[in-house]
This record gives sequence, structure tokens and C-alpha cells, in this order.
Amino acid sequence: MKKLFAQTGNEIPQNSVEVTLPRLILGVGRSKRFSKDKFGLLAGVDFDFTFDRKRNVLVKSNFASIDPHIGLELDYKKLVYLRAGAGNTQKIKDFDGKTKTDFQANFGVGIKINRVSIDYALTGVGADANLYSNIFSLKLALK
Repeated sequence: MKKLFAQTGNEIPQNSVEVTLPRLILGVGRSKRFSKDKFGLLAGVDFDFTFDRKRNVLVKSNFASIDPHIGLELDYKKLVYLRAGAGNTQKIKDFDGKTKTDFQANFGVGIKINRVSIDYALTGVGADANLYSNIFSLKLALK
């Protein structure tokens, strides 16, 4: 492994201590019930602030980088949920040297019966537009 680090110009770690700089996440959401309370809409936006110099995100500076995320959730009788969101916005150079702005979109559905929630999400993985991840989750509320 030391040879590989040297060949790629990486510094060989001298110890196993890793320093993680703080991250600040600020978010806000708004919900609204309509159609005689059968439907609900929840909209949210949040901002990930990181302080480890410029990252490849939408807003970057030497002080902080800001990665915005936005999401919507539509529910029917607080039983069935449809979700969509976007985040991980980056500027990417292609092989021709042209820069384009790319983001990661995701979609999900969920069902909640009493204390049990089952959710499914489909999201892109990284910058590869042809690679997707299927995420399933099961939640049991103790309350």
C-alpha cells in the first residue's frame, strides 16, 4: 500500500487519528393539509455548511461550502406517501472541457399503518447517470 501511495503522490498517514471538521445543517419545512384533510403537502429545504475549504458544491468559498437540498412529500390520509427531492449539486467537466451543472434526484414512496412504516427510495449514485440505488426501510414506532 505504501508503494501505491507514493506512486499517486499521496501523503502516507503517520497515525490513525482522523480530524473531522464541523458541519452545520440548517433546514426549514412547511406543511399544509387540503381537500378536507385527505391530502397533505410537506415542502422542505436545507443547507449543509461544511468548513473544510472549497468543495464541489453549489456555493463554495474559503470559509464555507454550502450544499442545498430540496424535497416534497405528498400524502393521502397520512397513510400513503409520495416523495421527491434533489441535492448534491455539482459542476462537472466533461471530456470536451465543457462544464455542466449536475444534481442528484431521488424519488420515494411509503406506507404507514399504525406504528409500522415501509419506505422505498430510488436515487442516483454519484455522477454516473446510469447507476441507481434502491433503498428499502422498515420502521417500528415504539410510542
